[in-house]
This record gives sequence, C-alpha cells and structure tokens, in this order.
Amino acid sequence: MRLGRVVSMTSVAALFVATGAFGDSGADTSEGSAARQSAAAAKPTLAVVVVGSGRVTSSPAGISCPGKCVARFTTGTRVLLTPTAKRSRFLRWGGNCAGTRACSVRVSALSAVAAEFVGGSSTQPPPSTTGSVDPGAYQGGGSLSLYVPAGARSVQTFTNYLRVDCAGGGAYSLTPKILTTPIKQDRSFTAKTSQSAVVGGASATITYSVTGRFQGRDSSGRATASGIYRTNVVFTDTPDRKCTSNDQPWTATRTLPPATTSVEPGTYKGGGSLSLDVPAGARSVQNFTNYLRVDCAGGGAYSLTPKILTTPIKQDRSFTARTSQSAVVGGASATITYSVTGYFQGRDSSGRATASGIYRADVVFTGTPDRKCTSNNQPWTAARTG
Repeated sequence: MRLGRVVSMTSVAALFVATGAFGDSGADTSEGSAARQSAAAAKPTLAVVVVGSGRVTSSPAGISCPGKCVARFTTGTRVLLTPTAKRSRFLRWGGNCAGTRACSVRVSALSAVAAEFVGGSSTQPPPSTTGSVDPGAYQGGGSLSLYVPAGARSVQTFTNYLRVDCAGGGAYSLTPKILTTPIKQDRSFTAKTSQSAVVGGASATITYSVTGRFQGRDSSGRATASGIYRTNVVFTDTPDRKCTSNDQPWTATRTLPPATTSVEPGTYKGGGSLSLDVPAGARSVQNFTNYLRVDCAGGGAYSLTPKILTTPIKQDRSFTARTSQSAVVGGASATITYSVTGYFQGRDSSGRATASGIYRADVVFTGTPDRKCTSNNQPWTAARTG
C-alpha cells in the first residue's frame, strides 16, 4: 500500500505542538501561544515519529529518533532519513515520506514523517513508574484526545478532527472515534472501525484506523504516546470515488490522571442541548438527550432531539444504550433509531467530573426504506454542573 506523501498543515502544527518542539504542548488558548505557533510554522523544521521497535537517523545529523525526534535545518536542505529495525521489520513511512527504503526529504518549512516498525520489542524509553502505561486523559494538537482508565488495560474514546481529500477533487471534514481497544504488553495498541454514513449527501462507508504506543515519560516527567491514524471514505454508489486523510502522525501528552473514585452523581451538560442525569448511587444514566441534525442520502436534512430514558452504568464506568421509535419526519412515516455509548472519566483540571463517548441517530422511512438519513457517529463530552 502506498502512503500519502502530504501531511496537512493542521496535522504538522499539531505534531509540533504536541511534541513540545516549540514550547508548551498543552492547550493553545492564549494569544502568546498562537503567536509562538505562527512563528514556529515559518521555521524549516523536521519532526519524526517512530512507532514500533526501530530507529530513524538523518544525514546531515540532527535526527536520531527515539531520543532526538525534532531538528531544524537550513531552508532547502535535503535530509536523508534511514530506518533501522531492531529485532523487527520496517513496515512503512507516513507523512512526507513513502515506500520502504531510506527517504530524502527537502526541508523548506514544516515537514513531518512517521516510521512504523512491526515485530520485536519497543525501543522507546520505559516509563519511570512501576506501571507500564500511565492512566489518565491524553491530549494532542487540535481535537486529538484519548483516555486510559485506571488499570491501563485499554484505550478509550480516541478521537480527532480529520480532513479527507478526494480523488478527482473535493474534501470533507470528519470527526470519527475509536471507542475502545486493548493495550498490548509492549504498550502498543491498534484499532480499526467502520460505520455506514452520509457524506456530502451520498451514502458511504467511513473506515477509521489508529495505531500507537505509550512511550513512557519525557524529560519533563509527562507521560507521552504517539502513532499513526487514517480515515478512508468509500461511496456506496460510486466505489471508485475514494477520499482519504492519508496516514498522519500523532502525538499526545497526559494532561490528567484517572479518577480515584467511582462515578459522581448529578447533572452533566455538554455542547448544545446535550445533557444526562446520574441519580444518587450512580448506578444508571437517565434522560440522555441531545439536539441532532441528520443528513439524508440524496440531499435534505432534519433536526431531531431523541432521548435515552435510562441505561445502567457498568463496573468499568461505561454505559451503552439503543432505542427505536416510530415517528413522522418531514411529513412521512419513519423509524428513528438512537444509540449512545460513553465513559465517565473522572475530574478535569478544574475539578469538574467528566464523561465522553459517541452518539448516533438513524432515520429509515417506512414507504421508501432506501431513503436513509443519519447523523453519522458523533463524539460527545459533558461535565457535571450540579
């Protein structure tokens, strides 16, 4: 499989911010942070992410990753990157490199490269704690986030905003999510999920994949992770028309440890009209509701506000529910199916209890079952307000 050669400017900037190449890798909310990112974007810099058991070195010298993964070169410099496997096999490049051999990159402004090795054991530095993976909430550039619950056995709610470019022209913005995937003994994880969707008014299948590894703590003591993600879109009626984000490198830093207590009862609010209640005892989620827009294959859209009345909370602080109802949508008889899944993740940096997950609404018309409308899978987050 040939990987895309172009990493979007958004992904590159996100990579540099998350790796700390230009300062603080946390959220960019201040004017000063924005100014630093703008200045950094103009510098001829090369960043490398290594996934798996291997190393990437550069000529001229400057990159020796893991370890030294970001370097600045004179504008126009041709940098030769060489992958070296360690009890493993070099699988592929991502970002500004392609193929399976040494890669030459001309550094002119922002360049980001990912190298993926398979097999063998990790060459990344081990964590400085007794546990192999530090649990908690991790954040990267843009909207990239993931959560590792206490026990560090899985990655939950891995999500990121992505732009897919289409063969023949056109582009779409998507925000898919991996709900849960196990963490392997070598601190790596891999996940792939597909969903039926409506993209640009046409029926399609969105496939989202991610691979990554927890790399221990950096020099400042922050737990880190990095890897590669990708989104592909294939249209049902025109399968030759494909859209993809290409393989994109990602990095993330732990911003919040996991909760030390179980689910906190109360009312939780999210963006728009999203809300849910957790009664005393914290054994169930009640009245999960949200305003949704469903787009229809062939054109058209409708606004809906379905609700999940009650669903139990599991021992791992997760919940899943699905309900269907007969309805009239746009003057026609239909069935609305509404599903939601989520996790309670403990308190954020401001002390508020939080939760996040995925919701979806699908509409099928009784008289024309081929006409379908969907919100696609949508990520949600909420914080306790009382």
